[in-house]
Amino acid sequence: MTASLVTSGVPAAPQRVAAWLTGSPWFWALFVAAAFTLPLVRSVRRALPPAPPVLGSFPAFALVDQAGNPVHETDLRGHLVVAEFTTAAALAEGGSPLAKLQRRVRNTGEAVHLVSFVDTAPRSPSAGLTLAALAQGAGAGAWRWTLAGGDVRPLEAATLKALRAPEGGTLAGRLLLLDARGRMRRIGAPSPDDIDLMMRDTGLLVNMEGL
Repeated sequence: MTASLVTSGVPAAPQRVAAWLTGSPWFWALFVAAAFTLPLVRSVRRALPPAPPVLGSFPAFALVDQAGNPVHETDLRGHLVVAEFTTAAALAEGGSPLAKLQRRVRNTGEAVHLVSFVDTAPRSPSAGLTLAALAQGAGAGAWRWTLAGGDVRPLEAATLKALRAPEGGTLAGRLLLLDARGRMRRIGAPSPDDIDLMMRDTGLLVNMEGL
């Protein structure tokens, strides 16, 4: 009969080493450290998406907010801003994508602000609706979502010019991302994919600008 390679009751060398390692507190300390460190190293080495390009500077404006206070482009500095050009009628019908964005950015503190540039000029068919009533109906928190009303046509035209867009265009149904210096960094549609990209770029800029 062939002799056993392992004497009965005596562990083989690899088994003895394994038993010694698993019985050592240093082994488990190193195991736990590696388990936490390796995923962190992989995440650090993972390439971040590039910052969105600068598309142009957002133009100067002088409008009035839902509290009746004057609002200017300088009031937006120091925050990332997601903005839209809309009408009182569209807001009254609950058609603003900023309502959903307001929930998505609720944990960003004061870093991200939302602005609706609302056409409330006398020629507008819904000019009788006040910004305060529109803000209340839309659930716009004053510290997060500003409704800036007035004749926004000159501002829209100046914004299109800054974007080098063809004459006669419109920004209705579009979203703009402004950085903390008032520069336009993304323009997109209120579709789920474009909004996800807007939120990705918002997160990148929040970290890059230390907001």
